[in-house]
Amino acid sequence: MKYMEGDDSVEGFLSTPQTLSMRTSREVEGVIRLLSLRPGASILDCPCGYGRHSIPLAKKGFQVLGSDINHEMLEAAHRNANGANGGGALTFALENMLELEHREQFDAVINMFLAFGFFDDERDNVRVLSNFFHALKPGGRFLLHTDVNVGRIVRGEYKFLERRQLRSGRSLEIVESFDKERKRLNGRWILVDSEGVREDLPPYSCRIYTGPEITGLCESVGFASVRIYGGWRGEELEDDSEEMIVVASKGE
Repeated sequence: MKYMEGDDSVEGFLSTPQTLSMRTSREVEGVIRLLSLRPGASILDCPCGYGRHSIPLAKKGFQVLGSDINHEMLEAAHRNANGANGGGALTFALENMLELEHREQFDAVINMFLAFGFFDDERDNVRVLSNFFHALKPGGRFLLHTDVNVGRIVRGEYKFLERRQLRSGRSLEIVESFDKERKRLNGRWILVDSEGVREDLPPYSCRIYTGPEITGLCESVGFASVRIYGGWRGEELEDDSEEMIVVASKGE
């Protein structure tokens, strides 16, 4: 589980250092706040990865389905859950977000930490967004979270090369570049041990959207209203915001 190891750094990914536990708590509380989730609400977390958000949300009493296409990630999610539902309900499902068949089943759908836009064909990204829309009950809300803000890239403030110390003892090198024409962030993670032995993880490429662009996509699949935030307390998105959070509502 190399990405799990790389996710758990001493510094975190923001300018203010945060442990993985601190980040998760902050994000989970932010999800609850920005979506105005009521006790017992049903949530689809897609992709859920190793359950970093699914598990604490279930512990808070929500009914959570964690969905992911990666067998290894889901196995880790099951191990991490360790039977802890905390009054809610927690299940995991092996699913392809391109093929989701849920219909009007959830009060909320969440897509966390740069997990949207990975398909080369933009029609596939729109299809995923449409699947999220159809999975929501009337009046439900969709939340998308990313740590890549185009404003910071334009201002030259986004870090395309950085190194973080991992709690495993290794370090993580992140090497990225931005393709302005295709509007895609291309990068790779490299794990480095104390003797300098390097382990490259698979490269990635992700379509990066501005606030107006993602608003237009959400409206194109049927969302009635879209709000864009620059922080988990509902701060306005600015060019120097380190995160972008989208909340789209489905009409009644």
